[in-house]
Amino acid sequence: MDNLLVTGASGFVGRAVVAQALKEGKLVTGLGRNRPELDIAFIECDLSDTARLESALADKSFTRILHLASLPGDTGDPQQMVRVNVNGCLNMLECARKMKVRRFVLASSISAYEWYPGTKFNPPDYMPVDENHPCRPKDIYSTTKRMQELLVQTYHHQYQLPTAVLRLTAIVGPQGRGGVRGWREFAEKLDEGKRVQIPHLSANELCHYVDIRDVARMFLVVTDHPQAVGEIFNCCGSSPTRGTEFIQIVQNIVPGIEVEVGFPWSMAQGREIAFDMSKAKRLLGFEPTYTLADGVQSIKDWIDADGLKGEARAQEDRAYGAGVERIS
Repeated sequence: MDNLLVTGASGFVGRAVVAQALKEGKLVTGLGRNRPELDIAFIECDLSDTARLESALADKSFTRILHLASLPGDTGDPQQMVRVNVNGCLNMLECARKMKVRRFVLASSISAYEWYPGTKFNPPDYMPVDENHPCRPKDIYSTTKRMQELLVQTYHHQYQLPTAVLRLTAIVGPQGRGGVRGWREFAEKLDEGKRVQIPHLSANELCHYVDIRDVARMFLVVTDHPQAVGEIFNCCGSSPTRGTEFIQIVQNIVPGIEVEVGFPWSMAQGREIAFDMSKAKRLLGFEPTYTLADGVQSIKDWIDADGLKGEARAQEDRAYGAGVERIS
């Protein structure tokens, strides 16, 4: 049986990936600084602490490592960004090399290309953007994500470590964040039913989202598929979404609600961005299943099931960027 180690298991994506792995009958252990609300073995450790990590894993062996642990945005501290995102990734790669794992999967980001909302938006060279598009990161968060990718590719080529990388776009789902905004706040406004802001600067802006359920499915596919080795894949929904379409989706789900644009940290900052998933279909036979409408509906279903009540980590889900200390 596959024995998976998932770093960042208590995070938004980590929880979904762990749940999908358990659903598929995998044996799962989590690793990070916060224990997830899932019934799995868990190793509490700071990934950037090399000595502690080596000690924590000294008597452990895993067949596959899924590395999802990173700071979720720019903390304003470049040394912290490099220590956690880059050194933490390097430490996990060394563990994977010593364990001779059968697959190391990295959760990267479309920001590795350069599109991080905290920096000026530059139009892509072409659309939809595929994995061959040049990478030109211009901020510390995006740079650390690209550095993670380069480390992973180096370990594949130099040490023959079987690796795969997923570049995630803005993730939609309950209990999490995506599109550089708190989806919990979005859920709270949906619940009130009066007014909600979508993460678009303008109604004409074209952005690209992905449902958390498709993200979890794709992680498990690249963890197993032989054609994933050594590759980088975009991970996004089947099609991009214009602000006007997003507005209609919300109003179909919550009739009468007022939907606003004007979010200053939007993905394309009032312009257009779209990504290509054809490589995943060609090599892995993988296609996204859920639409943005499905993702927003899942948030509404979570609300209706009293998901907003008793959410112990409400303030953390609302936070983004500055002051982030968790690595999961």
